[in-house]
Formats: sequence, C-alpha cells, structure tokens
Amino acid sequence: MNAPLPLRSVRQPGTPSVCRLDTLAGPGRYLEFRLEPGKSLLQALSDPLLEAGIIGGTVKLDGMLLSPHHFVMPAQATDGEHAAYYSEQFSIETGARCEIARATFGRRDGVPFVHCHAVWRLSDGSLQGGHILNDQAIVGEATIAQAWGLGNATMQAEFDEETRFTLFRPISDGEQPTQAASTRIAIARLKPNQDLLQGIEEACRENGFSNAIVRGSVGSIIGAEFEEGHQVTNMETEIMVQHGFVKSGADGLRAQLDIALADRYGTVSSGRLKRGHNPVLICFELVLEEVDAGHPELR
Repeated sequence: MNAPLPLRSVRQPGTPSVCRLDTLAGPGRYLEFRLEPGKSLLQALSDPLLEAGIIGGTVKLDGMLLSPHHFVMPAQATDGEHAAYYSEQFSIETGARCEIARATFGRRDGVPFVHCHAVWRLSDGSLQGGHILNDQAIVGEATIAQAWGLGNATMQAEFDEETRFTLFRPISDGEQPTQAASTRIAIARLKPNQDLLQGIEEACRENGFSNAIVRGSVGSIIGAEFEEGHQVTNMETEIMVQHGFVKSGADGLRAQLDIALADRYGTVSSGRLKRGHNPVLICFELVLEEVDAGHPELR
C-alpha cells in the first residue's frame, strides 16, 4: 500500500473568506427527462429543467453521447493569477460516449449555465476525462437524464476573489413554494483547502440533515487518496461523484463518497475517498437530498 500523501493545501491568489461553505436548502424537485439530439448540451439541459421549474441543481447524464465532443482538462496555471487552470481545447469530432457525467445547473450573466465533468471511452478502449464545453458539445442521440434541484434557489456564477475564478454560488431566487415537498434538497459550494468529506458533513449539519444522498456534483480536489490505497499525486483534478451519502451513527455524521476523477493528463482514477485526506482545490459544488435512515441508498 502506498504511504499516505502529506497533508496538502494550495495557496490561492486572493484573500480567503471567513465562511468556507455557502449553502441553501428548500423543497426538492426531481425530474427524469430526455436529452434531445442535435442540441448543445447547455440547451438540452436548460429547456426541460426550466420548464419543470428547476432553476438550480444537479443532473446525472451517464451514457450520454456527444458528437462532436469539445472539452478541456485540468492544467497547471502559468499566468501567475490562479492556483490551477484549464488546458487548451480538445475536440473529438466523431463523438464520444460518456460513461459517467455529472453537471451542475445554474445561471451566469442572467441566462442558464452548466458546469459538467465527464469520463468517456476513446476508440482504443481507454478512458479519458475532463470538463465539457457545454455550449459547444452537441448531444448525439436521445438519452435519459435525471435531475435533482430547487425551484426557489439556484447556483449563480459570480467572480470569486479568493480563487480569481468565476464560480457557482447558491442564492435564493424564484417563487416560494405553496405546497410541501416530499423531500428537501440542499445546494452548496465548498471552498478551498478543506477536506471534501468533512465539508459535506458540515453542509448536512448546517441544513439539519441527519441522513442524505449526495446527488451531485462536480469540482476539484488536490490530488487524491482512496480508501483502497491508490493515489493521484499531481495536484490538478476534475472530479465527479458516482455514489455518495451521509448518515448518522455513533460517531455523528459520516460521509462516504465514491468518485471518478481526471488528472491533468486526462487519466481517469476512481474509488472511495479517504476521509480527512482530500482537500478541495478550487471549489466543490454539492447537491444533497435529505432521506430517512432506512433509505436503500444508505449503504
């Protein structure tokens, strides 16, 4: 087994804010819908979500075909203004099928915006991952997607002084619900240099969730350490949640998170993150669904 990585942190270019977690909760909404081929990923997501009254949340897009597929990968920063950055743009004109894909849905400059990470298989059978350019990548065939979100709060893209990136932040918006929902949803942004699992646990505490399913979403961590013993040692990553939950026990709230990530070479790693060993790099966009203790996904 590999020796543990040293405790990791990255100096951001701006002054850290005192609050390390932004979060809001409200009556949850769920939608299963079809991605329409020929549309950009942005349009294929935003049209049905807004029609269903979901203005902010997360979308699961496993099996999605993008043709053409346009993306970037995480990269070392060279501008002296950021702790990490993006690579040049890459394209697969013949298309690629995303085996795992997760997206945060929100708004930027007053219009819908999507932040999507995915893992896809190349023609030689290998896996590659990265950040999809959602306004350029085109949906290649009809695909069923699932969304969890809110009708009275969204993720709004705003300039973040600490990281010098434009990042999603939860804000209240939309009409207040007039009827009780069957579930509550929380949206959140975790800020740099805090352990991802412990930050998710804190989001549950702030919203009064005793048990929750991690429905989304995407972000970055500083390398990675997995419970299975393997590691990612280069700093820049793009990650997405495959399955995760938080439940109450004798030790209080404990999160469990199975993720996939792409490093700066596009190499894909996956596994269960080791609690206390995986700090956030730039941010992590989180969507939690409150559930009862007997929910079948709490395993």
